[in-house]
Amino acid sequence: MELTTPQLGRGWQYATYFALSLVVLIFVVVLLPSSSAYFRRFFGKMNAIIVTVVAAILGAVSLWVLQSHYEFTLFRGGMTLRGIVLSAAFATVLGVAIVVADLIIRYPQDTNVPVPQALLFYPAVGFVAEIVFHILPLTLLLFVLSPLEGRLGSERIVWLSIVLVAVVEPTFQVLFGEKAFTWGAVYTWVHVFAIAFLQLYVFRRFDFVSMYSFRLFYYAYWHILWGVIRLKVLF
Repeated sequence: MELTTPQLGRGWQYATYFALSLVVLIFVVVLLPSSSAYFRRFFGKMNAIIVTVVAAILGAVSLWVLQSHYEFTLFRGGMTLRGIVLSAAFATVLGVAIVVADLIIRYPQDTNVPVPQALLFYPAVGFVAEIVFHILPLTLLLFVLSPLEGRLGSERIVWLSIVLVAVVEPTFQVLFGEKAFTWGAVYTWVHVFAIAFLQLYVFRRFDFVSMYSFRLFYYAYWHILWGVIRLKVLF
């Protein structure tokens, strides 16, 4: 662990997590009646409310394990602001990069959920994505690799796991995309891998809240701001 700043007590950290989970759940409940088709694009036939609740519970358990055994942090208090600033900087660079790529590659017209639904939709699915693509795989992989800690050391195992987990989301996006084997798909894979790795770096150095804020900033650029502009510029 790079930072040794005192953390908030676990009670406050998990109060923050469950408050965040509740807000996300409210977003899903409010949006679902009018936007079920958008949720089906991500969750298939599964009920979005159930998916969100299960993800929040599994996320809490996984974060407890990561915090107890590998010194990850859920919410660092004052230090979280530094993590959020770093996340905003990373997200801005990558947001510009994906806009430039979109001008060249031309992602599908219906890539983004329209505003105003997007304002509730992306924070909700982004929270679930953090659990599904980052927190759960990282916890499981660290468990699988734990026998190697004696030879390699705990910190090396953590960073090896971070690199491997960063592969999950880009691979999922490319394999389940419309065109999996194109130069556009190659760029998408590299781009999403960079996002995932930097998010996990922020998680390791700061906390979960900072990592989640990274996705919120990026979604604000790509899915919301550019999502509105691209429909007028590209189509």
